[in-house]
Amino acid sequence: MGSKDIDYSNWQLVKDLWHFLKFRKWRFIFFSVVLLIAFSTSLVTPVILAMIIDFFVSGGKDIGVFYSYLWILLGVGMVGNFMRQYGKYNLNLYSSEAERHAKIESFDKILQGDLVWHEGISTGEKMQKVNDGINMIRAFMDFYINNGIRLVVSIVGVISVFFYFNIKYALIAVVFIVVYLFAEFKLNKSLAKNSLIVKKARELASGKAYEFSSNISTIKSLGIEKSSGEKIVNVEDSVLRAQSARKKASAIKWNVLNFIVLISLTLFIFLVGNDILIGVLTVGAIVIYVQYFNKLREGLSTISVQINRLIDIKFGIFRMMGIYRMIPDIDESGAGNLKKWKHIRVKDLSFKYKSDFILDNLNLDIRKGEKIGIVGMSGSGKSTLFKLLLKLHLAKKGEICFDDKSIEKIKRDSILKKISVVPQETELFNLTLRDNITISGGRFNLARYKKALEISQVSSYLSKLKNRDLTFIGEKGVRLSGGERQRLGIARAIYKNSDVIIFDESTSNLDYVNEGKILGAIDKKLKNKTLIVAAHRLTTLESMDRILFIEKGRVVEEGSYDELLKMRGKFYRLWKSQGRK
Repeated sequence: MGSKDIDYSNWQLVKDLWHFLKFRKWRFIFFSVVLLIAFSTSLVTPVILAMIIDFFVSGGKDIGVFYSYLWILLGVGMVGNFMRQYGKYNLNLYSSEAERHAKIESFDKILQGDLVWHEGISTGEKMQKVNDGINMIRAFMDFYINNGIRLVVSIVGVISVFFYFNIKYALIAVVFIVVYLFAEFKLNKSLAKNSLIVKKARELASGKAYEFSSNISTIKSLGIEKSSGEKIVNVEDSVLRAQSARKKASAIKWNVLNFIVLISLTLFIFLVGNDILIGVLTVGAIVIYVQYFNKLREGLSTISVQINRLIDIKFGIFRMMGIYRMIPDIDESGAGNLKKWKHIRVKDLSFKYKSDFILDNLNLDIRKGEKIGIVGMSGSGKSTLFKLLLKLHLAKKGEICFDDKSIEKIKRDSILKKISVVPQETELFNLTLRDNITISGGRFNLARYKKALEISQVSSYLSKLKNRDLTFIGEKGVRLSGGERQRLGIARAIYKNSDVIIFDESTSNLDYVNEGKILGAIDKKLKNKTLIVAAHRLTTLESMDRILFIEKGRVVEEGSYDELLKMRGKFYRLWKSQGRK
């Protein structure tokens, strides 16, 4: 594990927690003060008890004094209890609101991530980080409400009282705290390291489990259930090993800390007893000093008991905030909406993924209403170009302009309204077929919906579905074939009614008959649309106005279908390899 993995200070944790808690900060601060006062009332009890003991030891005759002490004890207890319950109740309500706020913000943050980031981290791992982080915010608030404020009162309050009564015992208490916490934090280094390993192992296990579960059809068709299960066992074994190492470190820590407490308590009682014998302290004072020392010991024990939880909280927040820091905030404050446009210009566009150039000084000009075909081998940069046009990536070099306006000056939401994309693998939801088509098209439009069904040839298989277009198609469209899913994706893009429709290998699973029907309908009924079609099957591109052959991120050939064949270049050789004559 690299040093960067554990370079996360406690101060940074405080700032990250405050990021989620500050949305109603005055409410949080007010009820924290209420709870602080409530827990502070417990410091009065030992003093009243000591006064009662001294009253009886001194042979006090005025029973009214005794009753006064009792009334004070009762009053302080009742006020403290009421304020404690009032503060806890309202802080628990605040905790639920903070958790909800964090969930919404985290999901929005994930949606902001560009596709390079999304493709680099599995869905299961991302959700494990977020869910774990949300749980840790809840765990922190639970600790803060039930232990954190009480802990501050136990340590700071007791030290303050000791300094008020007798500086000698205050210094002894300070030494005890310093030695205890030094041992605590020294021994926690190993514990923290193992806790982070556990977090990462769980994220990996969750990612694998999600990956295998979401591809269950492939696993079964390949007969790799056993090997997939073995991989799950291996990652779960790594979680178990990390948990065992953490428990061992925790056991060693407790043995050392208990020894420190035992020695300190023995020394403290010895000194208090001596002072009583020589008359420096009254008999009642032993109640004050011993109870306050026990409060101090209980406070430090709370730290030790809760430290594993605090470490989990720290690194749970750390892993979730890693998502926040990996996804840059895209500043669109100066960006405007894309309205009317006449052409798209791509100039000297380059894009690098890790150390490899996917696009290398690509130049392209597309007029509105034009039909452009794009050809290239896998990895040539076609899909990357489409993602850049959608502003799902931001190029480091070169520019994309709608007319003379740079894409960076256009709001992404506005671009997505103007451009639809049909990917090779259409992502579907466990909704009805109709809802999957109309999901991004605003208010339902029946005429547009029927047109989308007809052009995409989805209408040809509706009769096979039990409830026609109101049939739920299952997670990822599992109840549909590959070709049916692609047709549904085409229908979705057509229904959206954007100016530009990008087809990214979106007919690859269709037979020639259905592909021909769809392409014919598109050519006939979408004449006013700008089409950008990427395909390996070259016959798909016969009706395109222009075809671009992309190789290694550059346009190496350009022309109409017939013109490219006459060139007898790369396009021609690919055409020949597909058995054309």
